[in-house]
Amino acid sequence: MKNTWTLVEHRAVKVTDKYYDEALHIDVKNMLTLDADRLLAGFRETAAIIAGMDDEAKKEFMKGKERYGGSWENSLIGGHTLGHYITALAQAVGNPGLSEAEKKDVDARLDYILDALMECQKLTEGSQYEGYIFGSDFPTKEFSDNVLLQFDNVEKGLSDLFTQAWVPWYTMHKILTGLNAAFIIARKETALKLANNLGLWIAKRTEGWSEETNKTVLSIEYGGMNDCLYGLFVINRELKEKGSALAIEDLKRIFDAAHRFDETELFEKILSGKENVLDNTHANTTIPKFIGALARYEADTSQAKYLEYAESFFDMVVSKHTYVTGGNSENEHFGKDYVLDAERTHVNNETCNTYNMLKFARRLFAVTGKKKYLDYSERTLINAIMASQNHETGFTTYFQPMATGYHKVFNTLDGNFWCCTGTGYENFTKLQRGIYYRAEGKMLVSIYLASELTTDDYKLIQECDLTKSEQVKIIITPNQGKNIEDDLWLRIPEWVADMPRITLNGKDVDAGVHQEEKDFIVISKEILSSGGELVLELPMGLHYENLPDGKTTYAFLYGPYLLSARLGTAKMKTKSHGVQVSVPAERAVESDEIKLTDAGSVDDFLSNIERYLVKRQDEMEFDLKGTDHNLVFTTHYNQYRECYGIYWKIGQ
Repeated sequence: MKNTWTLVEHRAVKVTDKYYDEALHIDVKNMLTLDADRLLAGFRETAAIIAGMDDEAKKEFMKGKERYGGSWENSLIGGHTLGHYITALAQAVGNPGLSEAEKKDVDARLDYILDALMECQKLTEGSQYEGYIFGSDFPTKEFSDNVLLQFDNVEKGLSDLFTQAWVPWYTMHKILTGLNAAFIIARKETALKLANNLGLWIAKRTEGWSEETNKTVLSIEYGGMNDCLYGLFVINRELKEKGSALAIEDLKRIFDAAHRFDETELFEKILSGKENVLDNTHANTTIPKFIGALARYEADTSQAKYLEYAESFFDMVVSKHTYVTGGNSENEHFGKDYVLDAERTHVNNETCNTYNMLKFARRLFAVTGKKKYLDYSERTLINAIMASQNHETGFTTYFQPMATGYHKVFNTLDGNFWCCTGTGYENFTKLQRGIYYRAEGKMLVSIYLASELTTDDYKLIQECDLTKSEQVKIIITPNQGKNIEDDLWLRIPEWVADMPRITLNGKDVDAGVHQEEKDFIVISKEILSSGGELVLELPMGLHYENLPDGKTTYAFLYGPYLLSARLGTAKMKTKSHGVQVSVPAERAVESDEIKLTDAGSVDDFLSNIERYLVKRQDEMEFDLKGTDHNLVFTTHYNQYRECYGIYWKIGQ
């Protein structure tokens, strides 16, 4: 595998940035406030039905609890939140940013859920349902009489969300992914046993499909079933190589089941690069399919065509369908190529899409070593993921409007179990992911964020806050009796205004620059062998971007930070949209047009942007001057209290 990098182990990195640390803790507080028995209610009811319990016994087995409401968990998609929740808890268990008391609580919660699911799964032993766990609602007697009815209906192409099937394979993907994470990150053997039993149930189901049935199943949203099954295959392969008794004996069944969810016809269609090939495609249905294509390559590097599929899709989304935040989509769908300005509305940038694209980018970097994936990752983490949380409540967004004048709308604690609620729980328990990567003899600093990295040989501390200073301090201290045996790679961000300057212990460093594109600064292990204090200066400044179909429509950034204008709270009203999703109802401004009053031309305004968008001293607040609008811009990631404007049409 060329340029193989791996994300540094989850437990090895602690984020110390105050804002990020607060985001973690409020997320964990919200997760622990939820009632685990209500999230488990559907799984227990399913198992009770399989076991033939009467109503009284079933109620007792369910602890007298009902599913959460809100038209998601108490519907045919019920159970998807628990899959995300398991992943988020596993990440929290392995997150060194938590206190011992918090770790104890999240660990106990995760154990409780896994033990409950194992109790459910054991009730299926010896039956036709062996290994099956699921948590959807039973809206009619027909569904409770046949707990697999949703899966049967999908195989017949029946997919009405309320009466037939609401993407059961999508939900299964969330459940299996959570179990994989609980084993990999939180080291829970119970999770692996659950995953293996469930994986064999899935394999058995797929083995009964005809080619026609398989194609029908792939026509209905199935999440990243290929991704989680290839992931389960890799887990078991590694265990088998170590001689572990936990491994599935016949791994080929899992690998073949994963391939049943590889939609090669779609992959080839994207690889063709035809014009508007993604038009009117549901974005979050599509992105996980290509993460699954990448997973096939990760599992078997001889499958190089699948890496081509993955890279071509990623490039298509970023180049033709992505906003300045790193997010994409309008009302959950991709539009025509390069049509973005015309589709700026109150329902852009579904958070699930952003979550998936960020995951995708990090894994693509790991197998290719291409810096563009790191640039995308930084931008998206700061300006879309961090921008998706209300920093006071910890609740998160479904959409992030790109039309000027709207505000963000957040879920509630127990009433909005949207798909993006689950990904929201995950996002803020893994904020250390993607800061550091390692390869043989190399350690890479990918994102400049205050954090601590602990390895067997040394400790690396980043001290920085780019909202306050262009300076990044990196302190490397070898462990007693050790030397530093890694070259240190430092990513050169796409946004730097000039080449970074670096010193070691106060003296300029003779650092190499890797690749003609000047992607990374490389400091050799010989220079760093005994450690020291590195200071990296990252020249920052204002820059701007427009949209391909909106050449006069501009967004402004300062260094890595997207800026948005403060537009007040007077128009912060909401309405319902789609399946019980809350969205903004009104705009704070009638128009996003700005007329210049001082600059001779738009080109003059942009080429001298620091004269017209003036940064306040020691603040990330910028006053717009020389126009007919008195606007104050600020960092978009913490714009959660009022309406905002990212894109503005500038003219004379």
